[in-house]
Formats: sequence, C-alpha cells, structure tokens
Amino acid sequence: MKTLKLGLYTILSFMMIVITTACSNDYLDEPENNSGITEDVVFNSRENAQLFVSGILSNYKGQYSDANSPAAADAGGLYSLYMARAVKGKDLIQGGFPYNFDYEHGNREPNFRRVLFAWGFNYLNVNYANILIDGIQNSSLNESDKAEFIAIGKFFRAYHHFQLLLDFCPNYNNDRSLERIPYYTSRVTLETADGNPPAPMSEIYDLVIQDLEEAIVDLPESRIGKSYVNKKVAQAILARVLSVTQDDWPRLAELSKAVYDNNANQAVQSTNWGAGFNNMQDEEWVWAMFQNGNDETNFFWGHPAATFDHTVLSWQVTYADSNFVNEFSSSDVRNTFFDFYPGASEPWRDFVSSKFGFSFASDIPILRKSEFVLLDAEAQYQMGNIAEAQSLLFALQSARDPNAVMSNNSGAALFNEILLERRKEFYGEFGVEWFDAKRYNLAIERDINTHRVDVDVPVDSNLFFLKLPEVELDANPFYDNSFVNE
Repeated sequence: MKTLKLGLYTILSFMMIVITTACSNDYLDEPENNSGITEDVVFNSRENAQLFVSGILSNYKGQYSDANSPAAADAGGLYSLYMARAVKGKDLIQGGFPYNFDYEHGNREPNFRRVLFAWGFNYLNVNYANILIDGIQNSSLNESDKAEFIAIGKFFRAYHHFQLLLDFCPNYNNDRSLERIPYYTSRVTLETADGNPPAPMSEIYDLVIQDLEEAIVDLPESRIGKSYVNKKVAQAILARVLSVTQDDWPRLAELSKAVYDNNANQAVQSTNWGAGFNNMQDEEWVWAMFQNGNDETNFFWGHPAATFDHTVLSWQVTYADSNFVNEFSSSDVRNTFFDFYPGASEPWRDFVSSKFGFSFASDIPILRKSEFVLLDAEAQYQMGNIAEAQSLLFALQSARDPNAVMSNNSGAALFNEILLERRKEFYGEFGVEWFDAKRYNLAIERDINTHRVDVDVPVDSNLFFLKLPEVELDANPFYDNSFVNE
C-alpha cells in the first residue's frame, strides 16, 4: 500500500483521523497518532473544531502532494485549480512552466499531474468535510454550534464536488444522466475503501444544491475573517452552481443580490485595481486566501501573481493576447497591459499585465461581489428583464471606466456583452472564459498570429474536461470495462 503524504499542517496530521483523497486503496493510510488526541476530543470543543476547519482552509494554499501526485508549482492548492482553467482560453498566454501544460491542453491524461491533483485534492477535502460532519453530529457541542459546523461541512462537501463536476464531466445540459464521478456523503476509511459508484450528473448536482441550501440556513453572517466561509460565501457558490444548471434564474438572481447586498453601484467599488490586486480588506472581496509573507503564505505555489508579475523575481510567464487587450478602452482601470519586452520577436510576448502585484504577503481572491452583479445581469437577461440587465452591467462598467456608456444592446448582443464584461473583470482569477464557454456550449478559438500554441476548443469538446485517474479506475470496482475514459 502506498503512503498518502498529506502535506497538511499540524492540526490535521495530529488528529488521529483516517484520511483518503479518493476511494482508491492506493491513497489510503492512517496517520500515526503521536499526540494521544482523539476525535472525541477534537469535535467536543468549539475551539478544536474551529482548528479543524482552519486546517482545511490551510490546505487550500498548501504544497499539495500524495503518493500519486508529487508536489509541484502548478498543483499547489485551490488557486492552482483555478489558474489551470484561466489559461485554457484565448485571453491569456503561458510562456512556460508552471501552467504551460494546461495552456497547451495536454494535461488531461489519466496519469498526468493535473488529473491526479484535481481528483486527489478535491476528494481529500470532501473526506475532511464528511469527517467534520460526522464528528460534530456525534459530539456534545450545543445545538447552535452543531448546526454551524455541520453547515460548514456541507459547504465544503458541495464546493469540492462542484469542482470535480467542472473538471471531470462534460457540459451538464448536454447529458444530465451521464455517469463519471462518485458522490460521497460519508467518510471513507480503510473499511469502506472500495468506493462509491459513479452517479448521474443530475443526481450529484441535486445533492450539491441541497447541501448548499441547507448550509445557507445555518451558516452565520459573522466569521473570523474573509478567509473563512459564511452565509454569503455559500450563497455565492450556489449562484455559480445555478449558473451551470440554468434551471432557476429567479433563485440565481436572489442569491446574487444577497451576495452584493442588493446595491450594485456600491458593491462594485474597489481599491484593488491598479494597486496589485492583493488586499482582501477591500469591501468588494467576499472570500479570499490570507497571506502575510511568513507562516500564512503559499510562496510560489498556485498564486496567479507569481506568474503575472514580470517586474519582480517570480515565474514571469503569463502574457495577454493582443485581441483581448484591444477590448479595453484606454480609460478603463482594468487595462493593466503594457509592453515589458519591447523588440521581442514573438508576438505573444507583446503584452504583460500588472493586475497582480506579487509579494509573499499578497492576498488571493476567491470570490468578489462584482461577479454577482454580472450574474444578476445575466439572470435578468435570461428572464427578459433587459433594462435591469443593462443597468446592472453599467453599474460595473461605469465604476471601471469613467467614459463608459450604458449599453442599448438586447438579444444575443447583450448576452455577449455580459460575458465579455466577465472576461474583462476576472481575467486570471477563476477561469471565467473557460467556465462560461463550457456552461454555454461555446467554442474557444485562439488567434494563431497572437498565441504561442494554437489550440482551438470546439463546442462540447472533450478538452473541456479531464480523463479520470488510472489509479481510481484500477481500484474502484464500480468502474468496469464498459467505462470509456475519453
């Protein structure tokens, strides 16, 4: 049996808990209990339960590794999951490591690092969520504390299953009955290591939505800081989920308004643009990874600023496609592009961006209010409320560009304008171009004259999802010879 090298921090490795990254036997091992602390101690104290949650969140910016996926700069934690998606489109260009394989769309094979990381990292956190839920349910905490921590567990469980659906399944609305990944509502241990069968996407999305709806009820508004989850974070992720399923536009609009406090003009105000995009205290940021340059830092692992910022010692490998640059007016504060390598012979090196200023104390955005102003605009468009959609769109546009003029578009032109605004607002953050192309069955077509690698992604292409890990297929008996891993 291979040993699972968790790479987690003290609180997780020191709690005698059976941990697995998936249902594969190859992932399983029991950490040695050198402290004498057991689960009944961990989950019968609010303070210790909170430390367990902090350990999960620390894992988001850790140097992730396991027996099948050694630590690497493009597989460092949550943000490396997002950055991998961000470079799969046409707006950004990778000049080299660490995300060049994702940029080239060549990192989807069953034994490749992207596949092993995306699978292992997410199922690891699913298992932590289920351990948390189970431990709290059987604890002696008061009912109020129990409800809160179970809600946190349900949020994590839903959030990471959602990431797995995005990375390992095709477009949801093309075939909702398709079975590719399993869903886990209980912890995986050495005794339950055979794994669950893959379930229909519709069933998994229903469970994700149910977990998030239940979490929203019991999560408080208050929290320790913006790196922790609360009601607003759960509302935001449920809005994203509904933007994929596209079953309930009124509920998506309701959730979006709750996230941005139903005041679009105020919500989009930000002090981060032009200042390195590295301060989670900005009122516009909803959820972020805190960094202090010391004990709360992921260094070069996964952070977008480390690939974007060409002015300091870092990876310095992310460039911007000139066609994308041309979408910005000169007065738009998001126009952070400039020629840092004049005279470079390669056209793809014409523009770099100063959006992210890199330092070891740069906070990392996960959710921002502006996204939900635009999601609300999208929902209003889908419901036929064109004037409201235009108004919400203009709230963001006018905050970023003093010369912006309210759109008079309707129909497909307005829809495309909303999606373009999402690309202009969130480039380099969570893979918005890829996310929107996948959920709306849109092609991604690169300009051969401006890109280092000319890879087009046709509508509903298999390039929109990863193959399943070979170790999972070998270990899980529910994947038989009829399963096609393509």
